[in-house]
Amino acid sequence: MRRYFKGLLLLSLLVFLVLISSGCGFKDIDKRFFVVGIGIDSIKNEEEQYLVSLKLAIPASDLSTGKNEFIIVSEKAKTITEAVRMIKSKVDKELEFSHAKIIIYGEELIKNDMPGHLVYWFIRRRDIQQIAYMSIGKPTALDVLKVKPKSERLPSNAMFLAFGKTGTETPYTITAPLFEFQRRIIERGQDPYLPIIEADKDLLEINKLGIMDKRKLIHTLSPDETELFNLLTGNVPKFELKVSKDDLYFLIFGKKVNSKYIIHTPTGNKPYITVQIDINGTMEEALFNISMKDIPKYEKAAKEDLENRIKDFLVSLQKANLDPIGFGLRYRSRHFNNKTEWEMWQSIYPEIEFRVKANVKIEGVGIIE
Repeated sequence: MRRYFKGLLLLSLLVFLVLISSGCGFKDIDKRFFVVGIGIDSIKNEEEQYLVSLKLAIPASDLSTGKNEFIIVSEKAKTITEAVRMIKSKVDKELEFSHAKIIIYGEELIKNDMPGHLVYWFIRRRDIQQIAYMSIGKPTALDVLKVKPKSERLPSNAMFLAFGKTGTETPYTITAPLFEFQRRIIERGQDPYLPIIEADKDLLEINKLGIMDKRKLIHTLSPDETELFNLLTGNVPKFELKVSKDDLYFLIFGKKVNSKYIIHTPTGNKPYITVQIDINGTMEEALFNISMKDIPKYEKAAKEDLENRIKDFLVSLQKANLDPIGFGLRYRSRHFNNKTEWEMWQSIYPEIEFRVKANVKIEGVGIIE
């Protein structure tokens, strides 16, 4: 009998708790605005003021190509939090950030010392994906968000496809996820970089890379330099090698590409870095008549041209005191004198020598001779 009353009392208590407990605050999907892109720009002649823009997807039953609908809501504020709060007062639905996979900083903003809170706001929020794609918008982040490619079926999907490697594959595009960008900001020996997205009417051009010194944009890589950077960091499985040497001008499609480097610090001698590049591919195009018997000549020209280009590229980064490849981090991982290793690397890097060795193998000239 006592057990029966205990069970009844427990059941009554559970019913009471259910009746007095509040709801979880869940909102249906038709009462939410999905944020698919975030842009942050500086404001001319207004210090410590930023223009925060949110690209909001408008749900539709028809996903026909070119019919993606969205709105962009912008707000000026000293912080992202304040701007988002004000933007909420301009829309009739709750903002949902779980689909915000593209974050864009305006070119003028990134050229100056960027406050840390413009990065760590995204890190702190649990509804922002740590794999969100970071980038630089040219001329502004807002201009990039406004672009509506005719091939898009969903808002911002063109950028998702480009950075996610699920659409076009090109050696001129590199991805900078949020978690990787934040790590490079605080990591000694590996400088951060961001791909540059240029708004061109109804197209998005992504073929340049911006290199930062932890705080601001210092150096912009050309498309050819971006391609070399992808080659050296192993971010591209295929490579288009353009060779221009003497009277030869041709292109090789690299089907197999490998790269590696070793840092040498011999006692009593000048330190140096050996860079090894191996490319196997086929002749894709040439501005002269191709002869099979001259394949060794083409391979030698490609080898020498590639070695010179890579060495010039690495020296240009060295002169700018930038290290996006991560030579400094590799040095620190191989030396365990924690108190002095970073100071030693800072003294070594400006004077270190680059020794580049390339091996180019042309396996054929396509399906014709």
